[in-house]
Amino acid sequence: MKHTSQQFEDDLTRLKDTLLLMGGMIESMLQETNQALLDNDSAAAFKIIERDKQLDQMEKKVDELAIQILALRQPTAIDLRFVTASMKICTDLERMGDSLVNICERITELAKFPPLKPYKDLPKMVKLTSVMITKALDAFVNQSLDLASDVLKSDDEIDELTSLIHRELIEMMKNDSNAVERAIKLMSISKYLERMADHATNISEQVIFMVKGLDIRHSGPPKSIPD
Repeated sequence: MKHTSQQFEDDLTRLKDTLLLMGGMIESMLQETNQALLDNDSAAAFKIIERDKQLDQMEKKVDELAIQILALRQPTAIDLRFVTASMKICTDLERMGDSLVNICERITELAKFPPLKPYKDLPKMVKLTSVMITKALDAFVNQSLDLASDVLKSDDEIDELTSLIHRELIEMMKNDSNAVERAIKLMSISKYLERMADHATNISEQVIFMVKGLDIRHSGPPKSIPD
C-alpha cells in the first residue's frame, strides 16, 4: 500500500528493515550456538553472548521508530496494526536473543566436562526452530497467512522433541549420578530452544493480527483463517 507521504513510506520501510536485521542476527546466532554446542566450544559461546548487546540496541531503535511513527504519522487500519505488531515482534526477537545467551551460558558450563552423549535431538530442535523463525519473518515481510499458519502448526513438533529429550535425560540421570549436572544443563538448553519456538509462534500470531485484524492469542492454531 502506497502512502501520500514519501516520508511515511520511508519510516515504515526503516521499521521493517530494522526488524529484519534483528531477525537475521538471531538466525545467524542460532546456527553459531548450535555449532558451539556440538564442538563443546566455550570461546565461541562467549562471542555469541557479546553479540546480544547489538540486539538490545536494535530493540531501542525499533521502539524509537515506532513511537515516532505513531506520534507524527497517526497511522490507521493496517498501518496502525503494522506498527503495533512490529513493536511486539521486536520484543519477541529480543527475547530470542536472551534465550541464546542462556543457552551459551550452559554451553560454557558444559565445556568443562566431556560430552554426555552424541547430540542428535538437540540439533533437530535447532533446525526446526530455525525454520520456524525464518518462516515467521518471511510471513511478516510478505504478509503471508499461509506461512504464519505453518509456524503455528510446527509448535507441537517442538514440544514433542522437548519431551523426548527430557525423558531420555531423566533416564540417564536415574542410571548414572555422574550424569546429573550435565543432563540438567542439556534439559535447560532444550527448554530455551522451546521458548525460542514459542516466540516464533508469537510473531506469526502478530502477522495474522496485522493482516486480518484477528487476535488468535491464547486460542491455539486456527483451523482456518477467514478471508
